Amino acid sequence: MKIFLILLSVLFKLYGGEKEMIIAVGSTNTVKVQAVEEIIKEYPALEAAKIVSTSTVSGVSEQPLSLEETILGAKNRAQNAFDLSQPCQYGIGIEGGLCASPGTRTGFIMINICSIFDGTCHHIGFTSGYEVPPQILEHILNQKMDLSQACLHSGITSKAKVGASEGLIGILTLGRIDRKQYMKECIRMAFVQVENSSWYSP
Repeated sequence: MKIFLILLSVLFKLYGGEKEMIIAVGSTNTVKVQAVEEIIKEYPALEAAKIVSTSTVSGVSEQPLSLEETILGAKNRAQNAFDLSQPCQYGIGIEGGLCASPGTRTGFIMINICSIFDGTCHHIGFTSGYEVPPQILEHILNQKMDLSQACLHSGITSKAKVGASEGLIGILTLGRIDRKQYMKECIRMAFVQVENSSWYSP
């Protein structure tokens, strides 16, 4: 923790004055951007940073169907955001995907993954996971829809872009957890490595 704060203090000195610390989010989705904005307020050394959002490509399918693909999508978004938003200190990418999960009712678990890229390393964090209802999963697997499209076609929502509001997680939990709260889980978990960098050094 002490090393993390010292490092951030140095960064603020280097980028102080007219320049400010910038954190780039690899998405223009309001839910994702707001999740990052709220999370950094938990970290005194980051709370004054400017958040910029930029449209990035994930380099994977619209609806990732494996753990590997979901991680890669998050990493690509983070690195693209970092590269497109210079000078910035961190690029953040968030990707949602279905992961094969033998022994579960549907065979898949939905998770979201965050990558925080500092120019050298990717720091990865996960959300908790849940099973997508079979009627929705069928549209994803057989009709090749993304989660928002599948939710709309299944009839669980009338919103064309439910991912820009409460998300499927908000519907299934009856509002107990909305998509923004859910996103904050993986961002916070990714910051574990940033904040404790000495424990994750090669």
